[in-house]
Amino acid sequence: MRLYIDLNCFNRPFDDQGQERVRRETEAVFAVLRRIVDGSDTLLWSWALSFENDKHPKPDRRDEIALWQGRSERTIVLSAALDKRTREIAQQGIHALDAAHLASAEVGRAEVFLTCDDLVLRRAPRLGLALRVLSPVAYLKEIKGDG
Repeated sequence: MRLYIDLNCFNRPFDDQGQERVRRETEAVFAVLRRIVDGSDTLLWSWALSFENDKHPKPDRRDEIALWQGRSERTIVLSAALDKRTREIAQQGIHALDAAHLASAEVGRAEVFLTCDDLVLRRAPRLGLALRVLSPVAYLKEIKGDG
């Protein structure tokens, strides 16, 4: 499966693991990353991921996450078509950076966009996207046949 993984997923293992939801999502993110390393799934990267990650205030986390660009199938670059699609998605009530991630995933022909963002998960079905938007937990359940 060709995946686009939102930066909040890459950051999830660094979050406080005191909440059950955070622990479940962290385990799911690690399982998805293992699938990428094993070749079961492929990863798309984008200019938006690099842009957002470069702003991370903690260099160790920023550097660790940036390594995943090297494991990606390719990097989606900013273009006029991507900018146009980003604006269309943003006009539907999605934050501009989230819209850029979603548009990048579409342009890269991702099959699934993974995110831990509840707002994006809730609004995605109404956006007319050319991909599915799932949490890492839901994605793993689906591919294991549990969902």
